[in-house]
Amino acid sequence: MSSRETPRNKLAERDFFFDVLNVSATRRDAKQYLSRFSAKPKSRTRASSPKPRPKSVPGRTGVNLGQLYAPTAAIEQSPQFEQSEVERKSASVIPENVMHLALVSIRVLDLVEDQALDSIALTLSQLVRLDMRIAITFDVSRSVGGRSSNIQAYKAQCETQGDRLVRLLEKHNRGGACYIDSTFGLYSDSRDRVSELQNLDISIGAPLADALKRRCIPIIPPIAYDETVKAQPAKRSEIMHALTRALSGLKDVASTFSTAPAGTSMSLDRIIMIDPMGGIPSLRREDGSHVFINLDQEFSDIVEELSNTSSLHGEAVSHHLETLRTLRECLAILPPSTSALVISPEEAASSSRPIDTDVDPATIRTRRQKNPLIHNLLTNRPVISSSLPAARLTPSARLPAAGARPPSRSTLVKRGMPLKIIPDPRKHPWTPPPSGKTDITLENNPDINFPRLLTLIEDSFRRPLDVKHYLSRIKHKIAGVIIAGEYEGGAILTWESPPDSDNDPTRLVPYLDKFAVLQKSQGNAGVADIVFQAMVRTCFPKGVCWRSRSDNPVNKWYFERSSGTWKLPDGKWTMFWTLPGEDLVLDERRWKDYTAVCEGVVPSWADGKKAD
Repeated sequence: MSSRETPRNKLAERDFFFDVLNVSATRRDAKQYLSRFSAKPKSRTRASSPKPRPKSVPGRTGVNLGQLYAPTAAIEQSPQFEQSEVERKSASVIPENVMHLALVSIRVLDLVEDQALDSIALTLSQLVRLDMRIAITFDVSRSVGGRSSNIQAYKAQCETQGDRLVRLLEKHNRGGACYIDSTFGLYSDSRDRVSELQNLDISIGAPLADALKRRCIPIIPPIAYDETVKAQPAKRSEIMHALTRALSGLKDVASTFSTAPAGTSMSLDRIIMIDPMGGIPSLRREDGSHVFINLDQEFSDIVEELSNTSSLHGEAVSHHLETLRTLRECLAILPPSTSALVISPEEAASSSRPIDTDVDPATIRTRRQKNPLIHNLLTNRPVISSSLPAARLTPSARLPAAGARPPSRSTLVKRGMPLKIIPDPRKHPWTPPPSGKTDITLENNPDINFPRLLTLIEDSFRRPLDVKHYLSRIKHKIAGVIIAGEYEGGAILTWESPPDSDNDPTRLVPYLDKFAVLQKSQGNAGVADIVFQAMVRTCFPKGVCWRSRSDNPVNKWYFERSSGTWKLPDGKWTMFWTLPGEDLVLDERRWKDYTAVCEGVVPSWADGKKAD
């Protein structure tokens, strides 16, 4: 490249970044992502501590998500938590240069139409320009369901489809693409296996590492060679696990990538599975697919749901279960921050689109439609929030109009975090106590670490709790507690009695008293969505209410997840509820009970500041 061409190329590169970031990320997401390109000191030092947040605190609410959705100015002044706690502790030993990787699997490549595949190639090339190296593996329709008997015909089919993909990628990717055969070896011995998916391993890794180093996209066919150098079709699950082990830099395959530059490490940040069957089905969501799966919490329940469903034919169930198990195996050996995206070719091919002009006013479209792959790279979150009701996205009472876009069918999967619900709703459903009083306590419950719960609340709200007053206020009222991860997020829910009810159990109001997320976990790990989903789908599926100050910027987030809102008479508070339809509004006594509870809750803060 001549020096005369450099300014023009730099200008084109800048325009590309502006275009992509503008349509695929918020200002905070873009700023956080671009920070990885900033100059770093050559010496290996520990990650510096974030600058303290400004002392001024925005309007607070009894349901708090901290600065998760604060105004832009507040976001820009807030520290950016770019690393998990584990990453931050080990920062001193991380090499200066990190090669960020995404592993892409395209199922039945021969069935993906040329136009869709060309768009996918364009998007993957954009990911490379955004500093994400790509490795692609695939299978073809003949390999689905077992191994082929005619290996030569199978190899020829793979080569044809691989060359097709190479040609399309070379149109868009400056580093080009290459078809790499002879990557995998099949072994009959155990070879330190920790999983049944390790029959297959990387036998020749230098070409793969060299391609990644040059920003060339390697295309790896589903073919392995046994100890007699005989070719065999390889299963998708085995391929994914072998490549995950290699690209994650595990010891037994680290030497495979000895050609990487000195001081450079490889970080497998994303797994992308492009599958004609789309995301993992959900029988509970109206749009048909899980938006986000927290494996630590949901794996067993989803397996049971899919295994017992009659709405999917057996082959589809087996396929989705295999996908879920494969991702679980792969993510188990990767950092918790790594995510996997299961997406259809049509959705993966989509680029940023204009907002529909003919929009049903009953639906909510507060964010522009985005390319799911680029959005996932920039934010590590799904395009839509998993706690957002499906009815907010598409009308549930009718089929989409002619020409309307179908709802998202992609699923974001993470290893996630465990979720503890006390009491367990499967054993003890959260129903009003017959006596009007509960016997659950926070400070003496063996399943609750009260000091950690208190730390969570005070860290999230950034103010001290008057513990004695608070415990007295909620005594005999606690419906249950939700705890996400290691007290990274949580909720305390109560049964509140209207002023004139005399603890009548038929008039108890389900109330969200505290909703808290640690500041370091806000906005990145989906903690708020995990807790909110558990509350409205598992604990109180028939509805719950809460209040928020009317000027709270978080109200937009609440509004999208509630089925109704009402500004209370004093004008200071807005009431939210998730009861279905118009059940609450049409029941006059119930309505008065709910509004009276939301007006009458007494705050319990120890700092003497404005009531909250």
